[in-house]
Amino acid sequence: MSSVICRIQPSASGSQHAVGLSQLLMKEWGCQNGQSIKLRIGSKSMITRVIGLRRKKCVIVLSRSIAAQLNLPFFGETRAAYRNKELRLGPVLAILTTGFSGSGITPFGARSALFRNFLLASREERPFFYVFTPEMVDWTNQVVSGWFYRKDGSGTYRWMRRPAPLPDVVYERVPNRKAEAGTPVKNCKARLQAIGKTRIFNQGFFNKWQVHEALYNHPLTLESIPEAHRSPTVETIRDMLERYKMVYLKPSGGSLGLGISRITQSPDGGYYCRFRNGDQNILRKFRALSPLMKQMFGPQMKRLPSYIVQQGIRLIKYRGSPVDFRVHMHKDRMGMWKVVGLGAKGAGAGCVTTHGRTGGSLLSAQEVLAYCFPGQEKEMEHRIRETSIRICTALENRVGKPLGELGLDIGVDQNRRIWLFEVNAKPGRHIFKHPSLAESGRQSARCITEYCLKLAQF
Repeated sequence: MSSVICRIQPSASGSQHAVGLSQLLMKEWGCQNGQSIKLRIGSKSMITRVIGLRRKKCVIVLSRSIAAQLNLPFFGETRAAYRNKELRLGPVLAILTTGFSGSGITPFGARSALFRNFLLASREERPFFYVFTPEMVDWTNQVVSGWFYRKDGSGTYRWMRRPAPLPDVVYERVPNRKAEAGTPVKNCKARLQAIGKTRIFNQGFFNKWQVHEALYNHPLTLESIPEAHRSPTVETIRDMLERYKMVYLKPSGGSLGLGISRITQSPDGGYYCRFRNGDQNILRKFRALSPLMKQMFGPQMKRLPSYIVQQGIRLIKYRGSPVDFRVHMHKDRMGMWKVVGLGAKGAGAGCVTTHGRTGGSLLSAQEVLAYCFPGQEKEMEHRIRETSIRICTALENRVGKPLGELGLDIGVDQNRRIWLFEVNAKPGRHIFKHPSLAESGRQSARCITEYCLKLAQF
């Protein structure tokens, strides 16, 4: 459905039960003076009459009583789409999260800055865009007390709370697995889809094993997925070490590089195990695998079933440090996957992973590729981008729910083969802190609105 940006104005007088359309809109949409149409804003709708106005620009006039009945958050510019005698305004977009702080300055704590960037990036498209938690929904009246970030009367941007309809589209940014599994979030998402027919994208966190199963035998990703096994036995780990000389043990439901250990078979016998304990990177050598496993997982190894073992990859190195790549992916307005940000991450001294919180550092992907593949850096970057698009396409096909944003951890081995290590459904935005990716960060924020417009059919 095509849409146009219109100015929504309150009526000074006249009918309290009609919507006024400028001549330009009457002609564009083929409306007749006095005809009945459905007027919709998010989940709110009503039947009203059309009155033609002697105005040339894209102007829609509503009485304040109609605006109140539909919970119009603000007068001013927004998008309008007309089809099958239904006029939709907005769209109404929202970010679902948890952890309301009670503060009017930072209503969602440290994440307020992230959400503010998303809302500011939507300004050009003019949707109604707010942030909310499950507790802010009045289900009886189907109204959300949402937080907008807009200019106040003095022209200063600030957070402000306004009643708004249930949204057309929700971008889910629940911060952790515990909150996601809680009754408030689960019930909220279910009721949004049942009552308001809301489209929700990026629901939930990925489980590493589920991602592996979805992609390991997919024709688009056959060559990019390392061998892995869920709930491994000591014998399984020993067999993989014999074949690959290095493996990683990862919590199936973990994130941020937490709980990961690396086991390497020593050429002179025994095994090295590298892991992180608090703020320290630890390296220990064991004569045999069994005592290593008991040291890491306890005598009964009760935690091992919640882990996966993954084939170790010998990564390319930049100035002596192993590096991998974070590829930030988005759906565009046409619903196609594209690479918005490509950054490199170097492992810190003695680090198991390249995550920033474990000592990793941000690097320019182009500099790393030029250093590692002189003269062929463009080809390698193209291969990383093309592989990333195939991975996202394959994963969305298997997941069966809308995805609009993904973060991929990609590695390149010393034989130039490209590997997928992890997929993040709630990707951090740390790579955009690198000076070379500042504009990519702004584009990433805009892509959220673009994909929302696609889902809302605006």
